[in-house]
Amino acid sequence: MPIAAAATPDVTGADATYRKIVLHIMPFILACYFFGYLDRVNVGFAKLGMVSDLSLSEAAYGLGAGLFFIGYLLLQVPAGYLVQLYGPRNCIAASMIAWGLVSMATLLTRDEASFYALRFLLGVTEAAFFPSVIACFSLWFPSYRLSKVMSLLFLALPLGVILGGPVSGWIMDVTHGSYGLKGWQWMFLLEGLPALLLGLFAIRAIVERPDDVAWLTPGEKALVQRELALEARDKQTSLLPALREPTLWILFATTFLYNLGNYGLVFWMPSMIKSIGGLTNFQIGIVTAVPYLVAACAMLLNSFHSVKTGERLWHTALPLIAGGIALIAGVTTRDVPVLSLLCMTVGISGIQCTLAMFWSLPSRVLAGTAAASGAGLVNIGAAIAGFAGPAVLGLLGQLTGSMTAGVSLLAIALFAAAGLIFAIPRHLMARHIVSA
Repeated sequence: MPIAAAATPDVTGADATYRKIVLHIMPFILACYFFGYLDRVNVGFAKLGMVSDLSLSEAAYGLGAGLFFIGYLLLQVPAGYLVQLYGPRNCIAASMIAWGLVSMATLLTRDEASFYALRFLLGVTEAAFFPSVIACFSLWFPSYRLSKVMSLLFLALPLGVILGGPVSGWIMDVTHGSYGLKGWQWMFLLEGLPALLLGLFAIRAIVERPDDVAWLTPGEKALVQRELALEARDKQTSLLPALREPTLWILFATTFLYNLGNYGLVFWMPSMIKSIGGLTNFQIGIVTAVPYLVAACAMLLNSFHSVKTGERLWHTALPLIAGGIALIAGVTTRDVPVLSLLCMTVGISGIQCTLAMFWSLPSRVLAGTAAASGAGLVNIGAAIAGFAGPAVLGLLGQLTGSMTAGVSLLAIALFAAAGLIFAIPRHLMARHIVSA
């Protein structure tokens, strides 16, 4: 029997209940994830000043940016067991407090060694957050509703660039030299503080189970519990048996491949735009935000249209194919900045569209405590890509003197990810998971 077979949920009359749940629990989680992503990728803007200040090579920067993901991947599966022991709320709060402190401490970077160490520690401290959020969602939402929920959560990614990019550039421009600190040092300090404060508040703000809230009626609580029980009936609730299932490893390989493109572009986009010349850090942030603003809209439209039509396969794979083609077009038109930026916008939009669709799939495979551990395992693929993408782009850029070879490699990875999506069992791509 396939590992995710379950009865078709009865969702009649449930939409209003789940809208209420989203409105109550999503804004805070989205804010937390926004600052987590910002603290992860703001090193791309710090590069505009810290590379010259610390005499870092392009390869050293790429390695340091990617070392975040080495620390991140080491704790992905253990994070699932921490969630089992201490609960999603406590793990989210502890992770945020710890990564906020480390992000603020990055202002103390003095050389390659300290840069490497702090990036590694940031990955370690942030590792438990995403599996904890997946575990929390699994206690509230059946998997067939998760593509919408995940598209809202993943708004934090483009928003991290849309809002975080200009803010990061502005902080670096206006604070440079204040109290003896460089602009990039102020950026790490001021952008790490919100994570610390939100982590302290998370202990009270996050509610783990429907039965623990007063804003759901008894009938609404019963409806949610009934849907979750029906869906979890035939799923794996332990990670070890699920490791024998090919589907879990297809998901692992897929997230590795498309995140090569995702993180490769995130960490190097400010530098690509800087090469146009004549722009301040704030202006670079504004230009960088444009592709991600378009991507945010595309991601919501794609996931909502998928739910409306019930079609999942092409909504997940086609954006990557279009994104890969666009990235190749972007490097071939690099001498025409506006056209190249347009192509990069399509490429980033493709990656973001697939992101929200993809992360509803692990919850169609696993339930119970396995949801957090399984999400952590699949997320290791993303973490490896997060290390490899920036490092490879930095190395190829240093060897060839341009980003052409690196971006072409990212495009090939997107095509391969799309191919793997077609290998995912079809019943997992259906509107509801049916017995098979």
